[in-house]
Amino acid sequence: MKKSKISICLLPLVSLMALSSCGGQIIDPTIIAFKKENLVQSSFGGLGVEWGVYEDTDKLDERSRERIFENIQRLNPSRIRCMINYDWFVTNFNDRGDEDKTNDTWDYDFTNKMAANLDEILSYCQSHKIEVAFGSWNVVGSLVDDKWNMMDDCTSDIRWAKISTFILDYLVNKKGYTCIRWFVNGNEPNYLGIKGLSKNWNNSFAKWAKGVENVRKAFDDAGLNNIQIVGGDTTGLVGTKEYWTSIAKQCAESVGDYGAHLYLSNYYIDEGVLLEEIQNLNKDIHSIDRGYGSERPVNIWECGLLDGKDAETDSNLLIKTVTYGIRMADFTLQSVLGGVNGLTYWSFDDAMNFIYTTNPATPKRWGMFSSLTSDQPYDQEVRPWFHSSCLLTNLLSPQSKVYASDIQDEEVKTFFRSIGVINEANNSGGFVAINRGSEDITKSYYLEQEINGSGKLYIYKFGEGQIRLNDQGFVKPNYVIDGSLNKKTEIKIPANSMVIVSSEEL
Repeated sequence: MKKSKISICLLPLVSLMALSSCGGQIIDPTIIAFKKENLVQSSFGGLGVEWGVYEDTDKLDERSRERIFENIQRLNPSRIRCMINYDWFVTNFNDRGDEDKTNDTWDYDFTNKMAANLDEILSYCQSHKIEVAFGSWNVVGSLVDDKWNMMDDCTSDIRWAKISTFILDYLVNKKGYTCIRWFVNGNEPNYLGIKGLSKNWNNSFAKWAKGVENVRKAFDDAGLNNIQIVGGDTTGLVGTKEYWTSIAKQCAESVGDYGAHLYLSNYYIDEGVLLEEIQNLNKDIHSIDRGYGSERPVNIWECGLLDGKDAETDSNLLIKTVTYGIRMADFTLQSVLGGVNGLTYWSFDDAMNFIYTTNPATPKRWGMFSSLTSDQPYDQEVRPWFHSSCLLTNLLSPQSKVYASDIQDEEVKTFFRSIGVINEANNSGGFVAINRGSEDITKSYYLEQEINGSGKLYIYKFGEGQIRLNDQGFVKPNYVIDGSLNKKTEIKIPANSMVIVSSEEL
């Protein structure tokens, strides 16, 4: 597999009082220059979304399916995370009546409605060149019924590798879904809970690492060499650091990346703390594994915001606000500036997770919209953060070069973030600026790296009362001007908003 090469960039802080650059030149704080030496990512992996197999497609109608594919086409993700439950496809378990687990057999059924939905999703990804991270939510069929008797060993149970390999061999080698590039060796393996209520209550790093070893060997034996194993898929900053440190010391060569889930409080985003946390993590892990961030890129495979979470319904009560979209965009920029090579948002469509909630009548509200039919007790609209995400997923295309600005002072770092982007072909790109302050900011932007643009600049503003939508209900430019990304362009960024300047319509 061709691996993305990135630079883990730990940018120095420059005082506005000094107003000096490394070259001794005066830096004007009103000009944001994206210079060649401030390259953060030489080959960005891309942005994506959790788009898993739907738990109950009977809750969808024809219009639901139209909306799903209209919205995924507009979002244009570079990658998705697609999760299943193995017991949807594995039937007739037979333990052979002895203690040799290698004798255990199953029958497989890929003719049910979940399999049909998986085909829909993977066919779309295959035809649109979308990379897929694929895996199973649980090592057992149910959180409360360990009918396969695998919970003692979790993913280290040899049967986990056997089932995983059979399903991936069927999907990749027999069905031809080469879009599957990553395997998730257990969802959030560090998330431990109460026996019978948590899918990972009996897990440990040693068991997870043994599972990686078993899966890697089984994949290679089956000719699935191009599928990389996600390095961790852990949740939380603390738990992620613990797993990543162990991965770096013990099994770095067996994984394809360093992967995590991050759900954070507003404080981490609003104060620029996330960028600092990522930079600190970079230094710690890179000191152990020199391949961190290069041979093994850094990916966030789920991300969202904790403030506003309703634990009873597993929903976010702020998901429909414009501010949620601004914070998720800020989350993205801080991650990219910290060297994260790809992010996958949680999540695309609320209708994916309908059954396994506290109350089936109140599905999870974490998505960009809901495709549930109108007779369900649920809202249907596309939420604002779908629009902000569309702008970012379309601008930050795979293999793009990403630049930080030359102003990194303490005050600006707290409430202002910006990046410059050039696509792989060097013929389009743009700027992203996020102002989390309470006052408008006016600055001039330019890219030092020469780019063959169209001569037009499309300006998008995302903030309260600023979003413009076309007749299809999708975001459109606020205005278009003549200009070049290589020439200084003055733009006002309203308070608590994002502005994107692109050489192409996004």
